[in-house]
Parts: sequence; structure tokens; C-alpha cells
Amino acid sequence: MKLLDLSQPFDARTPRSSDHPAVTFKTIRHFAANGLVAREVSASLHSGTHVDAPSMVHPAGTTIEALPLDGFCGTGLVLDLSKLGEWGVISADVLERVGKDLRPGDIAAFWCDWGKYYLTDEETYVLKSPGLDKSGADWLVDRKVKAVFSDTPSAEHIFMRSRQWKQLRPDIFDHARFDAADFPPLYVHKRVLGAGIMLVEHLSEALGALVGRRVTLMALPVKYAGVEGAPTRAVAVLEWP
Repeated sequence: MKLLDLSQPFDARTPRSSDHPAVTFKTIRHFAANGLVAREVSASLHSGTHVDAPSMVHPAGTTIEALPLDGFCGTGLVLDLSKLGEWGVISADVLERVGKDLRPGDIAAFWCDWGKYYLTDEETYVLKSPGLDKSGADWLVDRKVKAVFSDTPSAEHIFMRSRQWKQLRPDIFDHARFDAADFPPLYVHKRVLGAGIMLVEHLSEALGALVGRRVTLMALPVKYAGVEGAPTRAVAVLEWP
């Protein structure tokens, strides 16, 4: 079997949103005292390459451990969205053009050429990434895709959280010009997760090697119980014996 790792590193350098803590690893057993090393981790469940569950945005939604694993595995089509650039909008029109070959039950994998900023430019990576607008989310639901994988912090456009960011970073977001009707708060997560479409976020730049290809993708979340997200090791299966 030949696998391509699509995950980002998970360490103290992991980019984070405004209200998420930094990733930390604390050593709780040392070689000198114990003959072995053991560590504990502290992080948001939405740090690094991870999966969102419907319970993130729907109070009665399914939590991570109850999600069927086949929702995160299957045939995926890697879509080239690299030309969108900063604040690029993944609309229905864009998906109709680049995703015309998507079939019901496929995984839609968004390559925005954004993973390259993960460790090099946190401000650009977090605050200026492309993402779906309302029409794009509706298009994916209508197309009945199985999951959306993205090489961005979120498949949802940051304009859907513009009210928060205008308060925190007016130097950046006061210059943004967009129609708020196209970016209702949390619309993508509510619409997509509510339709049973899984979201896998923070994929690496390795996804770019698969642009335009139909490949087998897998992203199995850790079986945390009763919560709305979990880290995952995302891979593409390139050869199967």
C-alpha cells in the first residue's frame, strides 16, 4: 500500500483562531526519574487537521463517536481552487465549473494552495483564506457529496465571522467589501453538517499533488465521546495491493 499523508503537524506552532488556546505538550514523566517519557496535551479539538461533528452547531446533533466511519472515507475528487487567492469565494458558480465531475457520494477536496501558509504566515492563513459562501454550501448539499476536505482553516469563508473579526482586527477587516447576505453566520457548518456531510479541515499542501485526480481519501477521527470535534490523520491511498 502507498499512502500520501495530507495532515498538518500538530505542535506549538499550530495556527489558531482568536479564542483557541495554543497547543502545548507537558512532560509528566521523565527519563531520569522514570526510565521513560510521557506527556499530556492541551489543545482545542479544532486545532490542526481535524473533523467537525454536527453537534458543533446543532445542540441535538451527532457527536464524534457516533459518526459512521465510512462518512470520512471514499472516492474523492481534488478540485483546483488555487486561483481564488485571498478571501476567494467558493460559490456555486465556481463549483459548477471546477466540480462538474463530482458525483453523489463523492468527497469534494478543496485545494486552495493554502496549506503552504500553515507554518509560514499565520495571519494570512487564518484571516485571509478562501471559503464557501451560502450558494456554494447549497450546491454541495444539492450535489449530495459525502464530505468536504479543505486545505484551509475552515471550508466556511471567514466573512461569516466578520462581526467578530472586525472587532479584533479592524486594520484588516474594515477593508473587506462583501454582501453580508452571501455569508450568514455559521451557515456553511449548519447547512453542510446538518445534511450529514462531514468536514475535514487543515489539510496540508501535499493535497496539491492530487489536483484533478479521483483518489481514495481517508480521515478517521479519534473516538472521543460526547464532543463536537476530533483530530484526524488524513491520507490519500495511492496504491492498494
